[in-house]
Amino acid sequence: MDYIPVTLVKEYAYCPRQAYFKALNMWEPPTESMKYAKGINNIEKLKEILRSNGFNGELITEVPVKSRKLGIVGKVDAVLVKGKHVSVVESKITAVSRRGLYTRYNHILIQAIAYAMAVEETMNTTVDEVIITNPEQGKIITIKVTPNLRTQATRLITELKKHLEEQTIPPKTTNKAKCKACYYSKNCPD
Repeated sequence: MDYIPVTLVKEYAYCPRQAYFKALNMWEPPTESMKYAKGINNIEKLKEILRSNGFNGELITEVPVKSRKLGIVGKVDAVLVKGKHVSVVESKITAVSRRGLYTRYNHILIQAIAYAMAVEETMNTTVDEVIITNPEQGKIITIKVTPNLRTQATRLITELKKHLEEQTIPPKTTNKAKCKACYYSKNCPD
């Protein structure tokens, strides 16, 4: 695998083993979350919620990005450009809080940070913040892109690459509640 999809990095942050199985081309049906951001009504809701929260600028949706340095590729939900200021925008159907992004929903934050680093390389710019939004709830959470978050995302990308290259099964999540809803749970070795 030449480039790792950013969504696989998100899955690795959620459960390393789930990401590994997906990388081995084990099919999984699309989830509601996967389908959500693409609807035109959702794009209009996204524009409105950003405007109503004081975020102005050009909103570019479904932006293809690639980082040769990190070996990741993907399509970010949106990039908000205002002059030289660029923000990554990720739309989620999950109701998350700022605190949740650093705990239970850390995989969503890692995905946004990985996209931010890929946007920087693709657009030759600096991304200072990521915006996680749930347009259905009218909710926006802005997170600064810190060196610590960059290091976390880079570490996870490196770990995932290593497991894929060496074809070694990574550990499963320590949160057993995640296993209950996992598509791969029946085939996941202990």
